[in-house]
Amino acid sequence: MNLELRWQENTWTSCLHAAQILAGNPPLGVSEELVNAVAPAAKRLVSELQTAQIAPKLFWRHALPLSAQLDGKVELAKAVLRKTHGLEASESSFATSIGGALSDLANTYSLAVPKAAEELILRRRPLREAWEARGPGLLYFLQRVLPEEFLPETADVILVLPISGGRGTAHLAYNSVRLEGMLYDPHPQLPEVARLGWLLSQLNLDLPKYSEEIDPDRIGLIARLATLPGILYAAEEVELVRPGTVTLADSMKLWQVTHIGHETLAEIVQQWWQTQETRQAPWRVALMALDRMVD
Repeated sequence: MNLELRWQENTWTSCLHAAQILAGNPPLGVSEELVNAVAPAAKRLVSELQTAQIAPKLFWRHALPLSAQLDGKVELAKAVLRKTHGLEASESSFATSIGGALSDLANTYSLAVPKAAEELILRRRPLREAWEARGPGLLYFLQRVLPEEFLPETADVILVLPISGGRGTAHLAYNSVRLEGMLYDPHPQLPEVARLGWLLSQLNLDLPKYSEEIDPDRIGLIARLATLPGILYAAEEVELVRPGTVTLADSMKLWQVTHIGHETLAEIVQQWWQTQETRQAPWRVALMALDRMVD
């Protein structure tokens, strides 16, 4: 299939991406100046979310992909409130208070990273050229082991400024992926173009025919796990990865699939994958089985 990607660089999404990470413990290597500038504003935003009884994790799930479409801060706050608490909440005073915190965050970030837009433009080319060279082959081999319907016909690739040395997220509900725009492969044994293919391969797993029996809060995790063996196979076939050099546990750690338990989880996913290769169960059934196995 021909997958059409719409590439965009977004400083506002970069700001929220940084805020999500710096609201917690900052990764190693992040400049102290950026942490000191952004972390307090990010924590104020989290405080406003808690006042509005919005779980921060749920807020980020919607706000990050929506920010690529909505530049207005109150507008974004209303959209997230509508998604999480309904129409009435979106017209409440919480929209104003959260919008104010978002505006403060944006102003702080723009002062800390004044050339964000210019830097993002420079970061698009390496990854896009790598994808155009290796992506079609990667998807060809991926579809040998995963259903073609796992991939959408079109998807948005939202590049953000790096803050954690390479990170990406598939936003299934929004048909988009968010990826730190690296100028080099932080893990040469597992290139960023393979990470992009992995993120894209997750986007359709929230379709009812695959996920209606899975808790919506777990679909993202199951999508990440279910597509890992396939992308490693495809990456080896197109010589992005040297055969036998990257294990499932390695990929889980390098791509931050989960925070802990990589070896144990990798064994479960490997067992599930081998069973699926042998039995060829309908993918809805297979994904339900994986969900039970990692529960």
